[in-house]
Amino acid sequence: MSDHSTADTDLAATDWSERISGANKATASRVYRAILQAIRDGALKAGDKLPNERLLSVQFATSRSTVRHALAMMDTQGLVVRKVGSGTYLRETVLQLLDAADLPVAAHHESVPTYMEILEGRLLFEPAMVALSASRADAGDFARMRQHLAVVRDAPRWIDFKEGIYGVHLAIFKATKNRFLIQVFETVISDRRAVDYDGRNGVQGPVSPLVREQTLRELGEIVDALEARDGKLAASLTQDYFTRILGSLNLYG
Repeated sequence: MSDHSTADTDLAATDWSERISGANKATASRVYRAILQAIRDGALKAGDKLPNERLLSVQFATSRSTVRHALAMMDTQGLVVRKVGSGTYLRETVLQLLDAADLPVAAHHESVPTYMEILEGRLLFEPAMVALSASRADAGDFARMRQHLAVVRDAPRWIDFKEGIYGVHLAIFKATKNRFLIQVFETVISDRRAVDYDGRNGVQGPVSPLVREQTLRELGEIVDALEARDGKLAASLTQDYFTRILGSLNLYG
């Protein structure tokens, strides 16, 4: 265990918390990113005890629940150890975990939007976009959607499964015949590929049967609605699809 004093740790936290305080309102994702970056920069070291939730909430100018959420992300990913009556400590292996790229690249690269940020943005406009696809899609578009649905159904690896999902969405975007919308989604795919779809070390692993079944059903229903030229239903199903993902997502940045 590191022999850094609590006072030293609190002082270090003041330094790195300034990165996201002030004009930029802290969210759980931003607190999480700041802590990870502090570890990489050496401001926080393996074995260090983190300041308590109250102090962190003051330093980040945010709520204790926001801080608690950020710490929960780290706990889920094995980066910290919580000791009842003592506090939260960085694991002695925290640097090895980070160096092994066991966390999404988006977690510590401000230039890459997080999965949550992308989902929030897509939910704002994609339901309306699919209604446009319903009115403009041709037989070739529907064939491409079905082709990518087959990839979702049969993909042996998680990374191929994700490529299939994004292939379905891209085919829907292309069906709008709107180059701006297509470029927007191609940028989304580029960002997601840059972080291996946040797959961490599991990108080469198998797909959960339950996840595959649910994803295939939801995307299939959207494509069915598009092929039926029912833009209203397609938009409603798309909104439900993203709302469900957002509701079940454990935010990790």
